Amino acid sequence: MSVIDTGFLLLALILVTALVARRLTTPAPIIFAAVGIAAGLGWHLLPALPPVTMPPDLVLFVFLPPLLVTAAYALPLGSVRRNALPIGLLAIGLVLATMVVGAAVGHWVAGLPWAAALVLGAIVAPPDPVAATAIAARTGLPHRLVVILEGEGLINDAVAIVAFGIAVNTAVTGQFAWSGVLVELLKQAPIGIGVGFAVGWGAKHARVRIDSVPLEVGISIVSPYLAYHLAGRLGGSGVLAVVTLGFLLRRYIDHIRSPAARLAARTVWGAFRYASTALVFLLLGLLLGEISIAWPGWSMLWAGVELSVAVIVLRLAWMWLVPRLVAAISKGATETSTWRQQTVLGWAGMRGVVSLALALALPMSLAPDGVRSTIIFMTFVVIFATLLVQGVTLLPLIRLLGVGDPHLDARDEARARERARRAGMRALRHTLHHDDSGLERAQRLLPRIADGSIGIAGAGAEAGQPGDQGPLMEVLDVQRKVVARLRDAGRMGESVAERLETELDMDELAAGGEADRLTGAAE
Repeated sequence: MSVIDTGFLLLALILVTALVARRLTTPAPIIFAAVGIAAGLGWHLLPALPPVTMPPDLVLFVFLPPLLVTAAYALPLGSVRRNALPIGLLAIGLVLATMVVGAAVGHWVAGLPWAAALVLGAIVAPPDPVAATAIAARTGLPHRLVVILEGEGLINDAVAIVAFGIAVNTAVTGQFAWSGVLVELLKQAPIGIGVGFAVGWGAKHARVRIDSVPLEVGISIVSPYLAYHLAGRLGGSGVLAVVTLGFLLRRYIDHIRSPAARLAARTVWGAFRYASTALVFLLLGLLLGEISIAWPGWSMLWAGVELSVAVIVLRLAWMWLVPRLVAAISKGATETSTWRQQTVLGWAGMRGVVSLALALALPMSLAPDGVRSTIIFMTFVVIFATLLVQGVTLLPLIRLLGVGDPHLDARDEARARERARRAGMRALRHTLHHDDSGLERAQRLLPRIADGSIGIAGAGAEAGQPGDQGPLMEVLDVQRKVVARLRDAGRMGESVAERLETELDMDELAAGGEADRLTGAAE
């Protein structure tokens, strides 16, 4: 079987799994992981199937930029600032603590040298919020908890990846110096942030000047890869470059893209993100085939189980400690969570995409003495234990503790529509106040804004009459700002905000007579 045949086989597996996932209540990432594990168990039993491998230096480049930029883009910065202390305690403090505990288990239980054990600790340190937030969306987990999970997931990726790079360099060269590490960090951070700003600035101005939906969407896809690659070539942090780019794109989204481009990019990025997540979780399972060739023995499996228990227990203990730390440091100025909410946050610490990508990115120079295969195997056990065990039980735990609210999204959406209705009507009255035909237009348009025929107060997407374009555009702009404020404040989930923004884009296309741009983009 050729490589192309194998690629089509993987694609078919992704599509079939996606169809099955739509009919199940379990989050798609967990289903993809389970299918990948089953496929990996049987992959090497068929001699016609070639091994699925990927060059280590390409793993991070292929998977990290889209995952990081979409995570940064979706993060409500206002809510993140309010919860900066608990996010920092988790994303920095807990990651470093997990790295040390993981290294201790790897050294004393698995027999890894300390440098390689620190590599293992860095790999298993960052939790993956993909599956956890997917479950949160179905259970109505409070927005504050979701923001903490997402903020932690973004920042801890950067911390863990930087720590991973330092640990790998130490393991390969056998040299470590705190002064060198500090100098490297002081160099990587500003270069990465600067590259992110430069690429974001260039992308913004390019989109302002380009009146082509395919080109705008193409720029949005190329930008994170360019930022990641360019930062790495200049000696900076590619992670910080992509995260900075994501924040910048979110801030200038309404200024750099037309509604047609926003709709097209939203669709393309949704499919791109889904396919990337599906592929990486399938690779997680197929990786088991590589491990099955040289089974390390039951003692190594037990070492992986011990490592899994260690990271789970450490996270739960840390989560129960966080409210006390927050209260002591902030003296009650920061909102804290109940023990039920802290338990849910602790149990949501599943490992996934980033841990897998880091494990796959281990240099082959660690392979001869078995260090690479040991680290990969133990990483796989941790991912398996946390993603499948915790992922499957997280939803029942949320229901048992009564933390989630299934009607939360519906109430958030109703509140946003009502505020948008009022804001739109105020904007229209203000716009038409000095217009000679303002009274007649107001009498015609205000009822339609109130019932949702125009805007997002209801569920319609209907344009006004000729000559109404200017006032309607101002109404839609005001309503978009209402959605942006609620989203940035963490008062609604990303799925609700995206749905309302899509309605506004459709209304703007209809009001501007540009609906055919979407179909023209495909020609």
